[in-house]
Amino acid sequence: MRKKKDTHSFDFRPLGLAIREAREKAGLSRNDLGDKVFYGERHIADIENIGKHPSFQLFHDLVTMFNISVDEYFYPAKNIEKSTTRRQIDSSLDLLSDNELKIIQGTIDGILKSKESEK
Repeated sequence: MRKKKDTHSFDFRPLGLAIREAREKAGLSRNDLGDKVFYGERHIADIENIGKHPSFQLFHDLVTMFNISVDEYFYPAKNIEKSTTRRQIDSSLDLLSDNELKIIQGTIDGILKSKESEK
């Protein structure tokens, strides 16, 4: 008699929520996203709402499209180099001009200075 392999069932719901948040931030409806990745709106809703496991290809398409860091979901106990938020900010910064980046740098400097004065 074969012994049953001990497997871990991955809970996809947190990643589904991250996909939904990124989709909404991008201003896409589920139908719009479904058209981009060639899946139906209902399938996208199941991934986002109930954590349905997508195919590997669809998973890859979604996380790369929205710059989602899967490490924070696969290895939650590890110190992740770049979170999803940091990846998305990096991607947005690439779209700005040098003058616009100076405004962002001024904001960052102000936040850091404020944190120093709180100490």
